[in-house]
Amino acid sequence: MATKIVVSVKGLIGLDDPARMRGELEAETGLLWRPQEVAIADGEDVLSGGIVEIILVAVVSKTAELTVTAAVDAVKQVVERWRGERLDGLDTSVDTEPGPGSTDQDD
Repeated sequence: MATKIVVSVKGLIGLDDPARMRGELEAETGLLWRPQEVAIADGEDVLSGGIVEIILVAVVSKTAELTVTAAVDAVKQVVERWRGERLDGLDTSVDTEPGPGSTDQDD
């Protein structure tokens, strides 16, 4: 069974922040992270360096050396560090969901 970890960050961020956060997550967890497209509602304009949403996703397999709980804890530490570095608060979330190829019968 695999578990997908999804990190979402909304707020005022710089142009290089998504790549920097991805690098920090990879360094902290040892997992490969990939950006995910953010759906934008009709009529909304997004300017680079303005209010943006970053979504990064990693998949932890059952055989990974790093447990899902440890990975999620490490991700939450990175996200909290990010929030603490910014004067304007960021809206963040760290969620898990079944990963690719997972079914309810895999337990």
